[in-house]
Amino acid sequence: MNQCVDMIKKLLNDATFYVDLIKTNTHETRAAIELVDTNEIATLVLDDKPEVLEGSVKPDFKISMKKQVLKDILEGEADVFALAARGRADEERPVAFEVYKKEREKELWETIKALLTYFFVPGKVKIRYLTPERAGYAHGAHPIPLVYWDGIRYSWLLVRSGEILNKDKERDPYPQAFMILKGKGKAVIGEEELEIKPDTTIYIPKNVIHQIIAEEDVKLLWLAWQAW
Repeated sequence: MNQCVDMIKKLLNDATFYVDLIKTNTHETRAAIELVDTNEIATLVLDDKPEVLEGSVKPDFKISMKKQVLKDILEGEADVFALAARGRADEERPVAFEVYKKEREKELWETIKALLTYFFVPGKVKIRYLTPERAGYAHGAHPIPLVYWDGIRYSWLLVRSGEILNKDKERDPYPQAFMILKGKGKAVIGEEELEIKPDTTIYIPKNVIHQIIAEEDVKLLWLAWQAW
């Protein structure tokens, strides 16, 4: 029995309010969801009448994970976006992707991000729980991505005491902001170093080093835009 089909059907039923957001283009789009440890596969067909098919049926891309990971997602014990988040494209994470239709790659990645935002979140109303236990690991900190959409990137982040967000001093070609919720430490923006204060927002210019150095646990919201 292909339990993957039943689980994806449950998620599709839960996504009734959000289907128009998940279907990000006018083409029919097919996503194969593979459970790598049991070889169970279901294909989610996104068109005017979304459905779930057994097996891999002409997919445009594939999302892979272990069966227990999908069960944890369904039970609200894990956050799919946090499990997928990575600092580098070559990092191995519990949720992986493969795009087959290279000529549609840009639009298919938008659909993948929509699935992570809305589809793989149980419940009729989508809620993300921002707790350290559900956070992933990327860029030296622990994120739960909230929105990666149409040039916008938005995440909750925990930087534990002693950790450095963006330890590798990466620079990004788009503007960003750190919205500090709680914690103590320093922010490094270019050549400037300043003390972190809760309930403040630090704006980061394009192509400038930006770090958070945590002296105690720091929680913040990270926002980027024009991030095409």
